[in-house]
Amino acid sequence: MKNVNQTVINKANTVFEKKDDKYFGYKSRFGDIVIGGAYSYRFVVHYAKTNQDVVIIPGDVNTVTTPVCTTLEERLWKPEKTAQARRDEIVEQAKADVEKLSNYGAGVRYETDVFTKATCNVEFVANRDKRTVVALVKGVRTGNVYAKGIAKAAPSDCFNVHIGKAIALRRALGLAVPDEYLNAPQPTEVRVGDVIKYGESGSVATVVSMESDANIPTETYLTTAEAYPNRIINDSREEVGE
Repeated sequence: MKNVNQTVINKANTVFEKKDDKYFGYKSRFGDIVIGGAYSYRFVVHYAKTNQDVVIIPGDVNTVTTPVCTTLEERLWKPEKTAQARRDEIVEQAKADVEKLSNYGAGVRYETDVFTKATCNVEFVANRDKRTVVALVKGVRTGNVYAKGIAKAAPSDCFNVHIGKAIALRRALGLAVPDEYLNAPQPTEVRVGDVIKYGESGSVATVVSMESDANIPTETYLTTAEAYPNRIINDSREEVGE
């Protein structure tokens, strides 16, 4: 950080700091980047393509208005991640985001009007059948609901309560929702606790073992059929401590 051109950083709209194989949000003038949130190389490339005055640190500081991967060395720097690996990253990012926005359990200072702020708790209501998550910002003293945000998974998307919480809370607080929350890749690996929809009848079951069994749809049953593809519809896995 000592050798970084601070003037360039100050003028930039968005700044990412590269650490090992990840990029961390360092500055966001538009509020669409989570400060301290971890982002993938793929996301940074996309973000730099579609936004102006994006700076990457450490190393040489450059204002990036073209793709980040401009040299052969940069293009070969990091192999492409699988869809499952990217989804896992996004889920972990969403968990950290919710914890931070909730002030690590210490409550939220919500501005009820120009002159007043109320100390609030965040309450989440998840409906797995309707595939929705509602975030309620409620006054600790009054119990009043000062703000509400809703997230709803599209019919073709796999529901994840952690991503839903992050989206709903950001909407309740009037914050921008990162693109990766809204366009997270679908899961491709079955794990214990996943909810699977399978077969012609559209049966639903929770994976309780990774051993193949006629009554338990594990990865063996994720072979895609043209008419009735088997798929994961919920990978929240809260019951197994994730």
